[in-house]
Amino acid sequence: MTKDPICGMMVEPEKAEFKTEQDGKTYYFCCEACKGKFDRKPVSDPKKKGFFTRFLERIAKANTEKFGSEPPSCHGQ
Repeated sequence: MTKDPICGMMVEPEKAEFKTEQDGKTYYFCCEACKGKFDRKPVSDPKKKGFFTRFLERIAKANTEKFGSEPPSCHGQ
């Protein structure tokens, strides 16, 4: 499993319908909307994360542990 760089949803690379390559690395997406956002503004250096990004990731992880991993609102459901 790998994380969608836009919404943070976990994606199985072998089943991912949407993916793109940047600087020799393949990124996988949960939906076409997330891939479109990434294609318009790619990640400059995914390893460098600021304080706020790390904070949001901790909140997302806690929410997933508490409430489960339902698809995010970007899926339009």
